[in-house]
Amino acid sequence: MYRRLLNLYPAEFRARFSDEMVQLFGDQLRDAHSGHVPAGAMKTWLRALGDLAVTAASEHARRDRTVAHSLALSPSMSSRVLGLAGIVGGAVLLAAFVVDIAPGLNVLRLVLFNVGAMAIVVAVHRRQVTAAPAAALLVAVPTFVANAWYLAMVLLSIGRPQPPLGDSDFRLVMFFAGLAMWLEVTADWHGAAPTWP
Repeated sequence: MYRRLLNLYPAEFRARFSDEMVQLFGDQLRDAHSGHVPAGAMKTWLRALGDLAVTAASEHARRDRTVAHSLALSPSMSSRVLGLAGIVGGAVLLAAFVVDIAPGLNVLRLVLFNVGAMAIVVAVHRRQVTAAPAAALLVAVPTFVANAWYLAMVLLSIGRPQPPLGDSDFRLVMFFAGLAMWLEVTADWHGAAPTWP
């Protein structure tokens, strides 16, 4: 059954990887059964189906693109600086899960994260706009706007007393700004955004 599901991948991908994928899935199922984990096989199937849905679509979207082509031009200095800003923003966001951050620094952490996310959007857009201007704008504009909206809400919240949940239109608008930002970024990361050479 799993081998039949692999037909969702492009033919070239199946020819190269299907045997190994079937072997790995069989090993994972065997481990799930031997580990006596309740619903272990079900979890293995669900994880495999989720991975299949995401990666099969991604492989179809990028099967005409080669790594050599995408790396034909080295990034400009400004693109490298924008990428570095994005890395710093992501590191600052992740640091909050490892290190206790003073409440006063939480706003700074969110600002750095949003600036970093917008820097990456600009850097990627600059690389892709020459190959597919319309597609580059289709991805860059909503992502940039969602991050800028959330950043504006974070900056507006500085010094504002936090009312009880549900008592503030501001809190509701901030919630939707955060939701828009995370949905847009998640869509881009999971390959819903179009890819191009």
